[in-house]
Amino acid sequence: MRRLHQDEFIAEIAKSLQEARNGRAFLSRFPCLWQKHFPFAPCLLYYKEAEGNIFRPYSADHQTNNLPIIREEANLIESFTCRSEFLLENNRTRIHFELFNRESDDLFKRKNFNLVIPLHACKYFRGLLLVSLKTNDAKIITGLTQATQIAAAMFIPLIEAEQMEFDNDKNYYRLFKFDRLVLLGQMAASLAHELRTPLTTILFEISSIKSRLPKKKEIGAAYEKINREIGRANQMIESLLVFAKFKELQIAPLLLSEFCKLTLQEIPAKKIPSGVRVSLQAEKEIQVVSDSNRLKQVFINVFFNALEALKDMENGEVLIRIFSKYDDLPKNIRHVISISDNGPGIPAAIKEKVLQPFFTTKKEGTGLGLYISYSIMKTLKGDLEIHSSGLGTTVNLILPAR
Repeated sequence: MRRLHQDEFIAEIAKSLQEARNGRAFLSRFPCLWQKHFPFAPCLLYYKEAEGNIFRPYSADHQTNNLPIIREEANLIESFTCRSEFLLENNRTRIHFELFNRESDDLFKRKNFNLVIPLHACKYFRGLLLVSLKTNDAKIITGLTQATQIAAAMFIPLIEAEQMEFDNDKNYYRLFKFDRLVLLGQMAASLAHELRTPLTTILFEISSIKSRLPKKKEIGAAYEKINREIGRANQMIESLLVFAKFKELQIAPLLLSEFCKLTLQEIPAKKIPSGVRVSLQAEKEIQVVSDSNRLKQVFINVFFNALEALKDMENGEVLIRIFSKYDDLPKNIRHVISISDNGPGIPAAIKEKVLQPFFTTKKEGTGLGLYISYSIMKTLKGDLEIHSSGLGTTVNLILPAR
């Protein structure tokens, strides 16, 4: 491959990045440019989604319906997280490609991919380029790899900068909403105190009226309905009062894997549907300093939400992962309890509403569970993140290292 081809490829990469409306919009263009300049080497790009732990395919012909989406935990992804060198299939590496093939729905065998080039830039690992190469010429392989790495060094920082700006805007908006919700919570708590007395009076008077009326089926059914709805209103009031009542944090050292195991043991087995499998994975034993009771309240609420999403599934799975997350520098380490389900995910139309108070899709729900959970995580100097797609939902409970 002549040097001129690389220069033309990089020049067109730069031009396409300028013309694209944003960095992620460029991703679908990248395989097309590759095929244009290196037609002898068909390729497929996998790049990490902005939300969720998945890598999505981008193809030159844009036909990606029959291509698998690969999770971050897959060996194909984890093998290149810390590896910046390409991997070419040969007698020594064939076992790796056989493993990748099994994990990716025979993708490598179907497409004859025999070269994997990881996409690294500025300490970020964000994707893979899978190539079908019919030559072992070291110069050609080196040239393709160099061209790919130069291109990655151009578009990965751009995408990350745009994502960081978007996240900052989103966090600012969430903090703005949180301040308003704090005020709303204070008003609601005051109103809740005032509502409890008339609700109790109504319930007493309805019971008295029922005792004086003829015992008819219709009257009994109406009374039960009124009693149930008043009980539901009282439950909402209690939730608001518990949340609004200030209690000092009981801060103490906490081992996360031990905390998760003990909390899961407290959940009655009958609460977990027979078709659901619950598993716990921990990279290592991680210790934090937090309030175990408040963290347990959040954990159980999120866990039951995951079970609710799987109630009609035969092969449901809830995966609880404990790991540490770095933001470029070790001093910015955060510890995460990640609760994932393989349910249908949160519909796009309601994604932005799930943290709003009183918003619920459950018939008997109060709509305060996630709102209160998010607020508790903030009082613990942490955060609550929700990532959802058609493959399921992941809720990350983030705790500071200090």
